[in-house]
Amino acid sequence: MTGATTSVDVVAIAGIAGTLLGTALGAWVTWKIQQRQLEHEDRTRFHDRRLAVYAEFADASNAVMAALLTGNNWVNDLQRVVGSFASLRLVASTQVFHVATPVHTAVTDAVHGRIANLQAFMPQFNNSAAQMSVAMRAELGIK
Repeated sequence: MTGATTSVDVVAIAGIAGTLLGTALGAWVTWKIQQRQLEHEDRTRFHDRRLAVYAEFADASNAVMAALLTGNNWVNDLQRVVGSFASLRLVASTQVFHVATPVHTAVTDAVHGRIANLQAFMPQFNNSAAQMSVAMRAELGIK
């Protein structure tokens, strides 16, 4: 009887061990799935807000520079630049913030008359704006 009891004990222990191992593996898989979901959520959490802020900042910056070149009123657009840049500082990645800063600086310098020849400066501004757009599109996952 000892042999029969021993084989039943081994089978019972193997069954318990298998159940525990299966439970542990299931918990680990669930944890990994949740980690991936949280990482994805972190990447996309501010996607719509970023898109709106980036579009507003780019549009307002271009509008101020165009108004300055044509002699039109730029005050309302400058307010948009200031407001959207403040929001951009909160939601943008470090990379986007670094390429948006020269655009913001160019707009404020132009408004305050610190750019002697605005027409000659525009290719540099357009280059900075293009670099900003590329970084924004990359962050947003837009090809």
